Amino acid sequence: MKIRKIDTTLFMAVLAFAVVACSGSGTQMIQTHMEEAHLGKPIGDVLIIVILDNQKIRAIYEKHVMDWLNVKGVEAVMSAGALPTNANTKLEKEAIIDVVDKYESDTIWISHLVGWDETEVFSRDRPRYYRNYYGFYNYGCGGYITWPTIYGERVQFSLETRLYDVKTESLIWAGESQTKNPETTGQAIGQVVDAVMKALEKNGLLPKTP
Repeated sequence: MKIRKIDTTLFMAVLAFAVVACSGSGTQMIQTHMEEAHLGKPIGDVLIIVILDNQKIRAIYEKHVMDWLNVKGVEAVMSAGALPTNANTKLEKEAIIDVVDKYESDTIWISHLVGWDETEVFSRDRPRYYRNYYGFYNYGCGGYITWPTIYGERVQFSLETRLYDVKTESLIWAGESQTKNPETTGQAIGQVVDAVMKALEKNGLLPKTP
């Protein structure tokens, strides 16, 4: 799989805006869990799965992750394009495996909403559960799947992201972000992805760039 060419200058300008927005907007990682066996080992090709019933927002979110990963030198594919779903359906494991084989993915990225208002912070024991990616995907489908409405008043919501190794189906990394009072959905997505990427870089999960 080849990385899709993008306007790097324009994208880095967008990322710079996201970083500035993030610094004063209240997006932060409130919990992370790193599996020691994967510490300092950059991830390979990624299949991105965001669990949302709104397919437009799902695609926007996944594209932002894909573009970020591409800039960092990681090849990625969006499940929104390769594995489209309807609001009331979920992906079958066999379908995910077919896409993984087609694009030779090494890593699966899964993000889902944990909650909003009074956030449901996950405990440090939770990563012990759903250690395989499809078990975690099923778990995510059974919770919040509707993106919160950004309406200019007080908004607070939390997302969990996990990375799994395809070959062993083992957990690589898990983290939960909390976002407060974003002005738009686009800004919220930018802030969350930026926060997750910084956490992955900190743990040596992204290739070092010149």
